[in-house]
Amino acid sequence: MQSLRVLGELTQRATVDPLVVTTAKKIVRDCGSRADQCELEAIYNAVKYGDPSVAPLRNGFKYIADPRFADYFTSPVDSLKSCLGGACGGDCDDHVGLVCALCGALGWKAGLRAWGRKNDDGYSHVYAVVLFPKRPPWSQVVTLDTTVPEFGLGDEPPKGNVITAWLS
Repeated sequence: MQSLRVLGELTQRATVDPLVVTTAKKIVRDCGSRADQCELEAIYNAVKYGDPSVAPLRNGFKYIADPRFADYFTSPVDSLKSCLGGACGGDCDDHVGLVCALCGALGWKAGLRAWGRKNDDGYSHVYAVVLFPKRPPWSQVVTLDTTVPEFGLGDEPPKGNVITAWLS
């Protein structure tokens, strides 16, 4: 899937950008060393609800749809810069890129998962996943969908068609 590949490349590059790395470290500042669950919860909550101590994500990253009949991707770096400028939001593509970049900047094996209804062709949603714990052997895939209001860390859409593009 071409879109997932393009989004994955934008996200992969962002994992080493100083703004993303610094933001990720600020988000997990209160987590102990090797506190994997704490890191995931902190990133999820900072993006979804906000963290007053992290300037770009002070109020969280709001869900805002793309214009009708247009789908474009914002790099995680540009998303954080927009947040610093007071325009903090994006659609599910932008959310997944930001969450995966923040996780990747801290060493998580992160992926972008596209989802579509079971009997439909194509995909209509994308969300972040990570392998848990941070270091192998991994025991599970944890979902981080920050766009659905009623979802918490680990919640995901109903069973359907999925494809996951893992960051390197």
